[in-house]
Amino acid sequence: MVLATNYLNEELVDILTIEGDQEEYFEKVYEKLNQLDYIEDGYLDAIIEREKEYPTGLQTPFLAVAIPHTDPEFIKKPFIYLVKLKSPITFGQMGTTDTKIQVDCTFVLGMEKGEEQLVILQSLMKMFSNEEVMNKLRTVNNERDFYQTVRFFFEKNIKEEKR
Repeated sequence: MVLATNYLNEELVDILTIEGDQEEYFEKVYEKLNQLDYIEDGYLDAIIEREKEYPTGLQTPFLAVAIPHTDPEFIKKPFIYLVKLKSPITFGQMGTTDTKIQVDCTFVLGMEKGEEQLVILQSLMKMFSNEEVMNKLRTVNNERDFYQTVRFFFEKNIKEEKR
């Protein structure tokens, strides 16, 4: 069974300051994932290109988020990398080619199988519609609280699904 909690890891949570643009953001994401050996060569170019073709920004009622990801061939170990941005950066809005939004949090997905990605996306969408959780994510200012908030939601969601 695919559980979102299995893809979370405290080493993959950051509060980042990006002074430039989306490309600088992806470079920082790449550096961290490469340093921890989660990704294959070619990941950086692949995720930048995929984001250009298929934007992943999502304006929820509570917080603007993005879910960048790329093909499984660039993933060594599956992950969800949680990134809170100290200042929003511009992402294209999902399902459009020209609408831009200012994103506050990203959930970078690295999945080895398409079916894993679908389950994780469904879990994230549930979280994105939860006002309480999203308000916590908006105000969180350290990695530990960010991680705990997301993990707690996923664990609670698993328990509710088992009922």
